[in-house]
Amino acid sequence: MSPLKSYLWHRDIFYIDMDIVEKITHQSLKFDDTISLDFDARFKRKIKLVSDTGFEFFLSLDKAVELPANGTLILKSGKKIRVLAAKEALMRIETENTIDLMKAIWHIGNRHLNCDISGTEVILREDRVIAEMLKKLKCKVSYFEDCFTPLSGAYGVGRTFTHNH
Repeated sequence: MSPLKSYLWHRDIFYIDMDIVEKITHQSLKFDDTISLDFDARFKRKIKLVSDTGFEFFLSLDKAVELPANGTLILKSGKKIRVLAAKEALMRIETENTIDLMKAIWHIGNRHLNCDISGTEVILREDRVIAEMLKKLKCKVSYFEDCFTPLSGAYGVGRTFTHNH
């Protein structure tokens, strides 16, 4: 059998002769192609992916993992595809003082929202309901588009979804 021949059943589609991801690395290796994925699309287990130039390949893992932004997918054929964080709608949360920022961060964490925190601001995916809540907590909310690479979960590497620590 050809190294590219993969017979995989996924969502009622039978993929034949599709290159498959063999290794995922956090290293930024020399690459042949790129794939731009938003935050949700970078967390997958089994899916047909299409590179930015239209090259189709398949990801088939035992469990869902985070595809690292600026990392590299190494395919069975030897082709290397750089993972890029796609731009998405975000919001910046700022406050007049540290106490108000800490209160806002507590409410964000209490809702298990992904975010990136610096000393003076919090970045979240755009959510108008959350924005209204934060405005009531004395936060200034502004909207913009950029790549979203939030903090990892506290109880594991990457994203965590359960409280089984």
